[in-house]
Amino acid sequence: MTFPYQEEYLLAMELVKEAANIFIPAFNSPKSIETKLSSSDLVTETDKGIEELLKTRIKARYPDHVFIGEETVSDGGKCVFSSSPTWIIDPVDGTCSFVHRYSHTCIVVAFTVNKLVQFGVVYNPVLNQLYTGRLGFGAQLNGFPIKVTGETTITKSLLLCEIGSRRDEHSISIKCDNMRAVTQEPEACHGLRMQGSAALNICSVADGSADGYWESGMHIWDMAAASVILTEAGGCVVSPVQGESFDLLKRRIIAAASPELALALQKKIKYIDYPSD
Repeated sequence: MTFPYQEEYLLAMELVKEAANIFIPAFNSPKSIETKLSSSDLVTETDKGIEELLKTRIKARYPDHVFIGEETVSDGGKCVFSSSPTWIIDPVDGTCSFVHRYSHTCIVVAFTVNKLVQFGVVYNPVLNQLYTGRLGFGAQLNGFPIKVTGETTITKSLLLCEIGSRRDEHSISIKCDNMRAVTQEPEACHGLRMQGSAALNICSVADGSADGYWESGMHIWDMAAASVILTEAGGCVVSPVQGESFDLLKRRIIAAASPELALALQKKIKYIDYPSD
């Protein structure tokens, strides 16, 4: 059986490696930094340069395909998610980490058809971690298959979360309540970590180095690629809202090593209802 979008997949693999030639020198150099929604919502020339590289190369090969990129949308472009073949790109996920030379930062590419993620590529050039997932063909890290732990309970889990760039009192209060809910006895998790990248957080659940992750406020380009990597590794992505289907545009996620753990987190975690993409 042949993967139907192998040509597009190979192009994505080629492009993230090419983008690393921009990423790594900039990672190790002083940076020109701008802010977006808050003082912690950062963007650099590298974000913009990598997105332009990827967009230009993709459009040259597939002029009829649609493109959704973080910096394009941030600059006033529209996030139009349709059934057309669509490339969803975050040129630097974890920009704050990138700025501070913290190694958890990555280049993210997803490809969708009929609003279904067909493949995802998440590449951390700093640590040389290349996560990939193709719908129906499994997930890999640097070419080796990966699987979730299958953990079912909070009390035996290592969990991931983020503070995010929204720092208003209401948002911080809910996020602190959530951290307390999973770290306080009698149902305390083994540990709680923040890595600074939504895509790498989800991939950490996929490769078994963590068991669960939740967040509100990220965007479609943060979740799309990693979501298929996780599900192909045997995990699940759900909405924090019980009974609501997971939606890439809704800006909220629970990623878990099992449906049982996802449900347990749904019962604990409060979500923030940000406007959809």
